[in-house]
Amino acid sequence: MKNLKNNRNKMYGGAWSIRDAEALNKIVSTPKKNVKPIDFCKKYKKWISKNKNFLGWEDFKFLDYSNGTTETFDKFYQQYSHLRLRLFKGEYFYHQIQAKLIYKERFQWLDKEELKTGDVVVMSCPFSDTGNVPNNFNDILTNCDRLNIPVLLDMAYISISDIKELDLSHPSIQVITSSLSKVFPVEDYRIGLRLRRKFVDDTLFAYNEAQYVNSHSINVGYHLISAFDNNWLVKKYKKKQLKKCLELELEPSSCVIFGIDKKNKFSEYNRGAPSNRLCFSRIWDKRC
Repeated sequence: MKNLKNNRNKMYGGAWSIRDAEALNKIVSTPKKNVKPIDFCKKYKKWISKNKNFLGWEDFKFLDYSNGTTETFDKFYQQYSHLRLRLFKGEYFYHQIQAKLIYKERFQWLDKEELKTGDVVVMSCPFSDTGNVPNNFNDILTNCDRLNIPVLLDMAYISISDIKELDLSHPSIQVITSSLSKVFPVEDYRIGLRLRRKFVDDTLFAYNEAQYVNSHSINVGYHLISAFDNNWLVKKYKKKQLKKCLELELEPSSCVIFGIDKKNKFSEYNRGAPSNRLCFSRIWDKRC
């Protein structure tokens, strides 16, 4: 496996939140409160799914605050480190690092070989490389159901997307995770959520129970989702996205901050998959 190129220093590289003035002002005005982790998690779960048709969403009853999605990934890898990891090319770079460190030869790309019992799947939806629903999403999950393959679904981008329907009722989906790091300019606050189908006692649960968590970040997150609906960013920036995609001859992603290059005009933004992903956030907030 080759290292994924670091394009964060390029104009359209990386995946960034928009430093939207309205959101920044709301962060600054966060009142001082003592929000319990479980209260934030319950509110955040409802916020993500409002006006969406996520079949099976109610089956994920066990909720924990997570330092972004990344902490959830680590706990999942600890639980399933004895299996063979399967990823899509173009997936979030963190998973590829963990594939090398933890799984080593027990790894294979999803498009290279059929799924087998003894595999474990980590998949983003919206997909990290395109911001769209992954190719063969339901077929992969159906096969995971049949073969008893555990799945972690990374939904970090769901609230910057116009995806309104997903079948999450597949019993193979053991863990779902999401965060506010792209919806609002709070990457450094590490505000995330882990949703689990079944209870497993682990360290993330333990220090949620003890409220050994970042109470400031929880308070900021609670304040933001109380002030904005889960579609605010898409509504505000969709026209800009369409205009930028027309200008650059890109296909609009379901995620409002991305345009997808299928003509290979911007090959420097390739992340290992057939198309190239461009992020507009820093153009819009004038960082580039």
